[in-house]
Amino acid sequence: MIRSSTLKLLLVALFYHFVSASLMAQWTKSTQIDDSDMAQDLNEALTFQKYPTYSQYLEMMQGFAASYPDICRLDTFGTSREGRLLLALKISDHVNLNEPEAAFLYSSTMHGDEVLGYVLLLRLADTLLSGYGVDSEINRVVDSLAIWINPLANPDGSYSNDNNLSLEHAVRLSMDGTDLNRDFPDPSKGEADDTTGRALENQHMMRFLREHRFSMSANLHGGAEVVNYPWDYTPHLHADDDWYRFISREYADEAMAVDPDYMWGWPDNGITNGWDWYEALGTRQDYVNYYLGGREVTLELSNNKLPPSEELEQLWNINQRSLLNYMSQCLYGVRGSVTDLETGDPLRARIFVQNHDSAYSVVHSSARHGDFYRLIKEGDYELVVSAPGYLNDTITNVSVNDYQATLLNIQLEPYASSTPMPEAPAFRIYPNPAAGSFIVEAENIPFGELELSVHSMDGRIIYRRKLPYPGSGIELSTEGMESGIYLIHCNSGTFSEVYRLMVIKP
Repeated sequence: MIRSSTLKLLLVALFYHFVSASLMAQWTKSTQIDDSDMAQDLNEALTFQKYPTYSQYLEMMQGFAASYPDICRLDTFGTSREGRLLLALKISDHVNLNEPEAAFLYSSTMHGDEVLGYVLLLRLADTLLSGYGVDSEINRVVDSLAIWINPLANPDGSYSNDNNLSLEHAVRLSMDGTDLNRDFPDPSKGEADDTTGRALENQHMMRFLREHRFSMSANLHGGAEVVNYPWDYTPHLHADDDWYRFISREYADEAMAVDPDYMWGWPDNGITNGWDWYEALGTRQDYVNYYLGGREVTLELSNNKLPPSEELEQLWNINQRSLLNYMSQCLYGVRGSVTDLETGDPLRARIFVQNHDSAYSVVHSSARHGDFYRLIKEGDYELVVSAPGYLNDTITNVSVNDYQATLLNIQLEPYASSTPMPEAPAFRIYPNPAAGSFIVEAENIPFGELELSVHSMDGRIIYRRKLPYPGSGIELSTEGMESGIYLIHCNSGTFSEVYRLMVIKP
């Protein structure tokens, strides 16, 4: 006999599968646009009610930087396979300085035939620049963040015809036939954070993402209307799943307040966990969240991949508040600095949320300024702050409220000068003591295979595993381990070290 609760879950699952299949069918459709949807000149492109040609796009990006040099800078971070520019605008109050502030990224159209976000981000850039000094909310985000906008991540796919004058023949893939949103390192395979063998556009994007280490970002797509949050590759939930649902819900609710039919029809009313929708491997969202410790969602903003130009104004009206609100979320959570108690120098330190974080959700303060940004849902937390050569600092009762920032300026005490300093370890084990899991983090070793074994103090091998080292921490369960002291053997072939770990089971 099937229990009623089980039957209910089965019916919900079947409903979700049916709705998702229907939405996936929509996702494969594109409305054909033609030359009438393209701007005839730069002035018409700047109305944002027609699609720009490639040369108009370049002029628009150059014009933003030239018209607002104090708050806008144009960077080229690479070129496509066919030599088109990969461009990003930086918008900030002191745009040419590297300030202690969180970095934020909007990026669009890595699928070349999903072009709504392309125009929306150009219009968002114009709105931020023209509204600075006039609109208090825009002032706040421009003054407090380093905002980066990359409107067109796959120019070859979008302008796949020879003359760069139309999006009529836009295609999903890059010019070498790669689906760029399936070409990033795949956590499910333990792939290294390595650009080798990736599409050229993704090689440039990976370097760009690594350089700026964005605290928060979003990747704009088309073919559906939904906010898609991590993970895409696994049914396991992100450590910050409640925060992701919160910010996704805010985006969808604000958009649906303008048009109740927008993002309609999803079981969770406009938002979805990526895996619950469909499994996708090698996505940029998972790369940013797993390998770089960032916080990124995928915004699917139009059922039509190529919406006709007459729909651009309405789609902007629906999304403009949500786009601004989403950026504002980067200002909240726990933020502050980590410095040396004696010298005041900034430190690169790990900020670990006890009984909450996993290997991929840990954040670090920057070596340049010591600043850190831990976006997290409302609640009370305990933070452990650590850096090599310094005593850990455990901060209890850290209270976080939604839509507010909790500020912490942390000073770490160096080991006493009379204490012999050990050589820099090749591995770090934390948290220690551990309860349900612990993290092994390699320091400055090449990508490759790690052999990890856990031994009891009486010499018994609890388990031994060979794992690919992807360039980020590896989380291991304490299942099968009782409370007590264990020895963790870590061997990379080049380095072999043993660490003590205390396990405390509740």
